Amino acid sequence: MTAPGDISWDGPAGTFNLRTAAIIVRGGRILVCTVDGIGYWYLPGGRARLGEPGEVALARELAEELGHRLPVGRLALVVENIYRGPEVEHEIGLYYPVAWPDGLAEDDLTGGIEPGLRFRWVPLPELGSPRFEPAGLIPVLQNPADGLRHVLLS
Repeated sequence: MTAPGDISWDGPAGTFNLRTAAIIVRGGRILVCTVDGIGYWYLPGGRARLGEPGEVALARELAEELGHRLPVGRLALVVENIYRGPEVEHEIGLYYPVAWPDGLAEDDLTGGIEPGLRFRWVPLPELGSPRFEPAGLIPVLQNPADGLRHVLLS
């Protein structure tokens, strides 16, 4: 859902989004989410707003989705998704590692305010089952590297 100020627009040539996403790995599992009816899972996060730094946008989105303020790490991935269909959808994703606090139960996943949003922990080797999008990101998440990386998916 687009909110006022989101860095997202539709034009005659297609759509653009600036998205932030959390890479939350704990015990060899990664946290993914879905919205009822879309048919795939993805990393938690959402759109950045105009004038809002990426890590601030992600902290806000996680608080809205999970009901928790989680510590956002340093930018790890810049993912450029270019979907070519009837029109072009171009998304720039800023992906940050996020630590799941030791004192927070791993099943404490329902405190958010967004309706229809569901979360689950998936073993990293099984990412993709159930369906995960963007699928091209699976090997990147399963084989993390040190330092900032740029990934182009098209």
